[in-house]
Amino acid sequence: MKLVLIILVTQALYATGDLFRKIILGKSAFDFTLLKNIPFVLTLGLSAIGVVLQLYALKHFDLSRTIILLGTFAVIFSTALGVLVLKERFSPVNYLGVLFAVLAIIFINLKR
Repeated sequence: MKLVLIILVTQALYATGDLFRKIILGKSAFDFTLLKNIPFVLTLGLSAIGVVLQLYALKHFDLSRTIILLGTFAVIFSTALGVLVLKERFSPVNYLGVLFAVLAIIFINLKR
Protein backbone atom coordinates (compact mmCIF):
# COMPACT_ATOMS: atom_id res chain seq x y z
CA MET A 1 0.00 0.00 0.00
CA LYS A 2 2.91 2.34 0.72
CA LEU A 3 4.14 1.89 -2.87
CA VAL A 4 0.75 2.79 -4.31
CA LEU A 5 0.59 5.94 -2.19
CA ILE A 6 4.10 7.04 -3.23
CA ILE A 7 3.33 6.42 -6.91
CA LEU A 8 -0.02 8.19 -6.59
CA VAL A 9 1.66 11.31 -5.18
CA THR A 10 4.49 11.08 -7.74
CA GLN A 11 2.16 10.96 -10.72
CA ALA A 12 -0.08 13.66 -9.25
CA LEU A 13 2.96 15.95 -9.02
CA TYR A 14 4.08 15.11 -12.57
CA ALA A 15 0.63 15.60 -14.07
CA THR A 16 -0.04 18.82 -12.17
CA GLY A 17 3.34 20.23 -13.14
CA ASP A 18 2.76 19.31 -16.78
CA LEU A 19 -0.70 20.87 -16.73
CA PHE A 20 0.56 24.14 -15.25
CA ARG A 21 3.42 24.26 -17.76
CA LYS A 22 0.96 23.75 -20.60
CA ILE A 23 -1.19 26.59 -19.26
CA ILE A 24 1.82 28.89 -18.79
CA LEU A 25 3.21 28.13 -22.25
CA GLY A 26 -0.15 28.49 -23.96
CA LYS A 27 0.45 28.26 -27.68
CA SER A 28 4.01 29.57 -27.53
CA ALA A 29 7.06 27.37 -27.94
CA PHE A 30 9.62 26.67 -25.24
CA ASP A 31 12.27 29.34 -24.87
CA PHE A 32 15.13 29.44 -22.36
CA THR A 33 13.86 32.82 -21.15
CA LEU A 34 11.08 30.85 -19.46
CA LEU A 35 13.67 29.91 -16.84
CA LYS A 36 13.26 33.49 -15.59
CA ASN A 37 9.51 32.98 -15.26
CA ILE A 38 8.90 32.16 -11.57
CA PRO A 39 5.60 30.25 -12.06
CA PHE A 40 7.23 28.13 -14.77
CA VAL A 41 10.21 27.35 -12.53
CA LEU A 42 7.84 26.41 -9.68
CA THR A 43 6.17 23.86 -11.96
CA LEU A 44 9.60 22.36 -12.57
CA GLY A 45 9.91 22.06 -8.80
CA LEU A 46 6.74 19.95 -8.69
CA SER A 47 8.24 17.58 -11.23
CA ALA A 48 11.55 17.52 -9.34
CA ILE A 49 9.80 16.36 -6.17
CA GLY A 50 8.09 13.70 -8.29
CA VAL A 51 11.49 12.52 -9.56
CA VAL A 52 12.80 12.18 -6.01
CA LEU A 53 9.76 10.12 -4.99
CA GLN A 54 10.07 7.99 -8.12
CA LEU A 55 13.73 7.27 -7.39
CA TYR A 56 12.80 6.31 -3.83
CA ALA A 57 10.13 3.91 -5.10
CA LEU A 58 12.48 2.40 -7.68
CA LYS A 59 15.08 1.76 -5.00
CA HIS A 60 12.83 0.32 -2.29
CA PHE A 61 10.13 -1.65 -4.14
CA ASP A 62 9.87 -4.32 -6.83
CA LEU A 63 10.77 -2.82 -10.18
CA SER A 64 8.06 -4.71 -12.07
CA ARG A 65 5.24 -3.38 -9.87
CA THR A 66 6.69 0.12 -9.62
CA ILE A 67 7.04 0.66 -13.37
CA ILE A 68 3.55 -0.68 -14.10
CA LEU A 69 2.02 1.55 -11.43
CA LEU A 70 3.89 4.61 -12.69
CA GLY A 71 2.57 4.10 -16.21
CA THR A 72 -0.94 3.28 -15.09
CA PHE A 73 -1.30 6.28 -12.80
CA ALA A 74 0.15 8.49 -15.56
CA VAL A 75 -2.70 7.39 -17.85
CA ILE A 76 -5.31 8.02 -15.15
CA PHE A 77 -4.06 11.46 -14.06
CA SER A 78 -3.39 12.71 -17.58
CA THR A 79 -6.84 11.66 -18.73
CA ALA A 80 -8.57 13.15 -15.70
CA LEU A 81 -6.79 16.50 -16.00
CA GLY A 82 -7.30 16.59 -19.76
CA VAL A 83 -11.05 16.02 -19.44
CA LEU A 84 -11.72 18.08 -16.30
CA VAL A 85 -9.38 21.04 -16.76
CA LEU A 86 -8.56 21.25 -20.46
CA LYS A 87 -12.05 20.13 -21.56
CA GLU A 88 -10.64 17.50 -23.92
CA ARG A 89 -13.06 14.99 -25.42
CA PHE A 90 -12.48 11.25 -25.26
CA SER A 91 -14.15 8.46 -27.14
CA PRO A 92 -15.64 5.41 -25.44
CA VAL A 93 -12.53 3.47 -26.47
CA ASN A 94 -10.37 6.01 -24.60
CA TYR A 95 -12.45 5.60 -21.47
CA LEU A 96 -12.23 1.83 -21.84
CA GLY A 97 -8.44 2.17 -21.85
CA VAL A 98 -8.57 4.15 -18.60
CA LEU A 99 -10.83 1.49 -17.10
CA PHE A 100 -8.23 -1.15 -18.04
CA ALA A 101 -5.56 0.98 -16.34
CA VAL A 102 -7.63 1.07 -13.14
CA LEU A 103 -8.17 -2.68 -13.33
CA ALA A 104 -4.41 -3.14 -13.78
CA ILE A 105 -3.80 -1.31 -10.49
CA ILE A 106 -6.32 -3.54 -8.74
CA PHE A 107 -4.87 -6.76 -10.18
CA ILE A 108 -1.28 -5.76 -9.42
CA ASN A 109 -2.15 -5.20 -5.78
CA LEU A 110 -4.08 -8.41 -5.23
CA LYS A 111 -2.40 -10.75 -2.80
CA ARG A 112 -0.40 -13.45 -4.53
